Amino acid sequence: MTSTSKNRWPLGIVLVIALFLVVMLSVAGYLMTQDVNLVTEKYYEKELGYQARITAMERARALGPDVAIGTAAGAVIVQYPRSMASMTGDGHVVLYRPSARSSDRSLPVVADSAARQVIPFAPLASGLWRIQVQWTMRGEEYYMEQPFMVP
Repeated sequence: MTSTSKNRWPLGIVLVIALFLVVMLSVAGYLMTQDVNLVTEKYYEKELGYQARITAMERARALGPDVAIGTAAGAVIVQYPRSMASMTGDGHVVLYRPSARSSDRSLPVVADSAARQVIPFAPLASGLWRIQVQWTMRGEEYYMEQPFMVP
């Protein structure tokens, strides 16, 4: 080494550390500006009432195979108990989109003469959805839930 050549290692180390800090601060700043969608609002209160939902699910299962959720020909079909034929029940159907809370939809329970409700896929975006059906019959609550795919 001659007296005119300089050791550039310290400068390189300082530049790498400075570049690393700039990148990390940029990523942290970007992530802090992103909107965070919670799965549901008031999730703590919903969690406290979860035992009631489990009981409602068991009641719906006890009704047997006549009560079910299925998909066919571009629609979700909810089959209610025969006693609910041609009536508007006290309840609601929620079409829940896990990836985009703003796409969720809520509908009233409306059974046709065959005690079923047909919900078309047409207004729904393609992807994974979850249907949650809750209704009250003779003073008791019932609940069913099932995922489905919209093509």
